[in-house]
Amino acid sequence: MGIRGGIRGSVTALAAGLLLSACATTPEGTYYASPTDPTAVRMSQILHRAAIAGGDDPQRYGFAFIKSPTAAAYSDEDATFYFTDGLMRQPVPIIEAVVAHEVAHEVMGHVGTRRKLSLSLTASFGALGIFAPGAGLLDFVVNPLVVRAFGRHQELQADQKAVEILRAMGHATPRRSLANALEAIAAHVPREREGLEGLLATHPTIDDRLAALIPLEPAPKPPANPVARAKPPR
Repeated sequence: MGIRGGIRGSVTALAAGLLLSACATTPEGTYYASPTDPTAVRMSQILHRAAIAGGDDPQRYGFAFIKSPTAAAYSDEDATFYFTDGLMRQPVPIIEAVVAHEVAHEVMGHVGTRRKLSLSLTASFGALGIFAPGAGLLDFVVNPLVVRAFGRHQELQADQKAVEILRAMGHATPRRSLANALEAIAAHVPREREGLEGLLATHPTIDDRLAALIPLEPAPKPPANPVARAKPPR
């Protein structure tokens, strides 16, 4: 879906593109909202701003929604993003931080790099199997360990890039904005299905991600009380 300041016709274009490419990675429950739907308009505007803040061309970017009460976002190659209904019910600063993180993955080429690493490992073990029969089976053990460790590192990299994107989007305290979003998503109910932990985890722990954002900026001061004080009569 190209984003051109507005989104008229763009959701339909994304749907057609996915059908033509027979994209096998489309998450279950994906749907395409009307271009005039307020939620679609809001996401289009946020994604447009985040792409520009990340130094990328927003014309390349597209998105769809997922029917799910969980709060989550996913990205694929070719600047395609998926956002759950549960995420879209979050406050705008939370949504912007999540979008900034996903855009960071895109501008840093993380999905493609991770895929190339996996293919390279498979090819290497396949070649090794020619000289050492059975060695190719090591790919089933080593590949997921290496790729997921690499993926966890990418998540931390994307968090740091997201801070830069949020700053460019106008967030006065971008580290705090992202930390607040991570905590809000982690505390959201219902939670996303738990994945594997330890060496097979695809993401760092929430504690590790928050620690990498330290030091946070000072919390913004509350606005001064605008209520005029009554003065005694003279």
